[in-house]
Amino acid sequence: MKTRPCTLADIPHVVNLWKACGLTRPWNDPAQDMEMALKHSASTVLIGEFNGAIIASVMAGFDGHRGWLYYVAVRPDLQGNGYGRQIITEGEDWLRHKGCPKILLIIRADNKKVIDLYASLDYVQEPRAMMSKWLIEPPAQNPEAAPSRKLDVTITYLEMTQAPQRPPRPAPVTPKPLSLQRVHNPTVSFYRYLQHTVGDPWLWWERRVMPDEAIAEIVQDPKVELYVLTMGGVPAGFVELDFRAMPDKAEVAYFGLLPEFIGHGLGPYLLEWGIDCAWNRNPAPKRLTVNTCTLDHPKALSGYQRAGFEVVDQIHIQTSDPVAKGHIPKSVRILSPGYPPSRE
Repeated sequence: MKTRPCTLADIPHVVNLWKACGLTRPWNDPAQDMEMALKHSASTVLIGEFNGAIIASVMAGFDGHRGWLYYVAVRPDLQGNGYGRQIITEGEDWLRHKGCPKILLIIRADNKKVIDLYASLDYVQEPRAMMSKWLIEPPAQNPEAAPSRKLDVTITYLEMTQAPQRPPRPAPVTPKPLSLQRVHNPTVSFYRYLQHTVGDPWLWWERRVMPDEAIAEIVQDPKVELYVLTMGGVPAGFVELDFRAMPDKAEVAYFGLLPEFIGHGLGPYLLEWGIDCAWNRNPAPKRLTVNTCTLDHPKALSGYQRAGFEVVDQIHIQTSDPVAKGHIPKSVRILSPGYPPSRE
């Protein structure tokens, strides 16, 4: 099992893992728990992968006095193979690196199997009374967090394992000159402009909730390439290619057009150009991946398939309404076919 930090793109898969392990509760939104953990430098979520699938997780947090471990999970069919010990050790190492002197756990009293696991790892039970207090109304009791504020989303994962065998698509004829260039070391403000202008109508909220430091760490990484398409000098769209997992894979992390430029033939051209750019390197990736969901443009999935991607997985989730949560401004004209949220 290989371990690495969780990303926002991993959240749906990790939520499914937690549900399979019985770790979720009605009063805790697991996706929101992960979002909060990933936003702060004093907390993290680490995941374990085996054969490309997420099979284990641990959330760790350090309050400056004590460290905590949460959401320790191993896929049920793989439990008993040492993966639990491995992911716990990863959480311990993360806390140790933070200078944490002691780790605390909360385990339900009837979960003897887990208590025995931690005992075998030198954890001891201490005579303490655990008390709690909600600073906000628990979501299960809060009418503002009722199912009417949830979005039903289907996420589709696609990949291709070799470069498409086709000639390059010619640039569309446009009233003003087209230009396509890489943006080296983009500023966070410019990147947010692209992300928000392109993504807000389709409810791209993940990067909106990330702090500037986390955004900069991603987009200014030399293994992440940002290409911007302009028409007459005006930004029309962008494609973001992520090569951090090379040589195993490259990813079309983000791709889209500003609303004013949709419907003029620019999308297929930019997408195919980005695909060719991803493959045209030495060594080439073993596979190129992308994902889309039912909140995206209605033709997004078919567009990726026409470009050469094949569906490899599909999951169904419920996620909080990013407009109601304040991630997307209410003034934005939402184009997503999956909005507004269901009121069932």
